[in-house]
Amino acid sequence: MTQSKNGYQIQNLNRRKAIRKMCLDCSAWSYKEVQNCERSSCPLHPFRTGKGKQDPKIRQKSIRQYCLWCCNGQSYELVKCPVKDCPLYIFRKGRRDRSIDVLCLSNKGRIAANIQTDYVEDITKGALEVPNS
Repeated sequence: MTQSKNGYQIQNLNRRKAIRKMCLDCSAWSYKEVQNCERSSCPLHPFRTGKGKQDPKIRQKSIRQYCLWCCNGQSYELVKCPVKDCPLYIFRKGRRDRSIDVLCLSNKGRIAANIQTDYVEDITKGALEVPNS
């Protein structure tokens, strides 16, 4: 389940689409901003448009490098990552995390229900603010 411009959605993302979605999220869902991105120090910068020939190994290393940056360089924090609606979440460990894979239709409903339950519990405990709809 990832956050999009129109709220939360269950999506089957590959690495290329996940990077594209992350860049769109960073640029406030503006395609023009992604195209003209000036953050060349970002590990995802070469892959931001999602077009052209891309080396899958370098792309995966870039995802891991971005996740390490997000976790302040602490690799043990990658396993504990609480941001489950991040498009890069299932790729953060350097390989696709099969424990949360959503390729199977039967898993989609169960995972969405678990995430929704956790999300509702966090809101009721006051840990999260309710997003504006």
